[in-house]
Order: sequence, then C-alpha cells, then structure tokens
Amino acid sequence: MAKPVFTTKSSTIHRIDYNEQEKMMEIEFRTGNVYRYYNVPPRMWKIFQLYIECEGSAGSFFNEYIKNQFTSEKMSGKQEEE
Repeated sequence: MAKPVFTTKSSTIHRIDYNEQEKMMEIEFRTGNVYRYYNVPPRMWKIFQLYIECEGSAGSFFNEYIKNQFTSEKMSGKQEEE
C-alpha cells in the first residue's frame, strides 16, 4: 500500500490507505471500523488526497464519491455500520 493518509481534521475518517496495483482503498473510521473498497480507480484516490490537502471534508467526499459507489467489505471493528 501507499503511505497512509491520516485525516486529523475529519470527525468521521481517521486513516485512508490505497493499493494502486489492486485498486483497493482501505478506510479506518474514528469508530474503529475498517472497510475495504474495491475497484477504486487511481484517479479517485488522487482526487481524494487533493481534496483532503485542500482542507475539504474527508467525510463529505467519502459519502458523495466512495460510499455505495464501490463494492466494500468490513475488515474489523464494531458491529454497527458507518
């Protein structure tokens, strides 16, 4: 995986990792839940990084462009859904 991005200002997302070869994004939420999202294009990852760097809301970006847009799998954490 690439170097993880930690979102210090997000109240929802703690850490984001991306594996470009597998097109897989792993997101750790502040709740402790970790989800993997599959077939995420590298371009989407780059836009997400730029959005965070420009002080955009990681949670808003996630809700708009990632959540329910890609196949996901819960890897660990609590039983509740994000």
